[in-house]
Amino acid sequence: MSKELITVVTVCFNAGQTIAKTMQSVLNQTYRPLEYILVDGKSTDNTLNIIYELEPLFQEKGIAVRIVSEKDKGIFDAMNKGVKLANGRWVNFMNAGDVFYNDKTIDFVFSHEIPMEVKLVYGDTLRQKSYAVVAAKGNIPEVTPKLMPACHQSMFTDVDELKSHPFDLSYRLSADYNFVYNLYKRGEKMLYIPVNISFCEAVYGVSSVNKIAVKKECARIRGVDHTLTWKIKILGKQVEYGIKQIIEYLIPASFLKEMKIRNRKRLEHRK
Repeated sequence: MSKELITVVTVCFNAGQTIAKTMQSVLNQTYRPLEYILVDGKSTDNTLNIIYELEPLFQEKGIAVRIVSEKDKGIFDAMNKGVKLANGRWVNFMNAGDVFYNDKTIDFVFSHEIPMEVKLVYGDTLRQKSYAVVAAKGNIPEVTPKLMPACHQSMFTDVDELKSHPFDLSYRLSADYNFVYNLYKRGEKMLYIPVNISFCEAVYGVSSVNKIAVKKECARIRGVDHTLTWKIKILGKQVEYGIKQIIEYLIPASFLKEMKIRNRKRLEHRK
């Protein structure tokens, strides 16, 4: 039985410091057939030079590559552009700076039996925080009405489904959750596989530095942003994050990092 074509999309903008790492991760994947689409937002640094320098290596390994460089309206607009170019059965979005867990990740994911009716396959993530690598297990599909079951770097989505229901650009930070939320609400099948899929930076990413804005968008997606319960909850979160910012301003970063490391070790020891 022949394998299905898998598409990996990387969107980037001025990612000269990180794009090579992500491209190398895709290049090292053992799965075939594989295609790679890079959507650049018209970078002004050396991103495109690196992309074109590495492009021949993909051709040598039998990985089809397509490169687009033009202005976009943000990350999800760029991701939609990648989907339009995708020829695969499944698509994964691996952001610049993020990587697959290992060289056999895609091979291992698709060694599992995936029923034809499944529209979304996802797994676990390792997140690189400032003080430690933290494992983020994927959740069961039933949590979707309340939260994203996994990050999009650890998801493989049915290409036709995304072409029919592209990311809604009215959600600047959470269009991926909006897509998954509505996929679940339509009754489409989602499959969680307990395997590490991606290793992601979790310090300077858009979601990491805009936590309150992300929560507000997710509440709007769920239709609870006008409820009193949610308003009280988000107020508490704003106070919590405000206190954290004050603490981080007053206390030396090195001391805070050491405390976080000790706390992480304590939590791991208790498991």
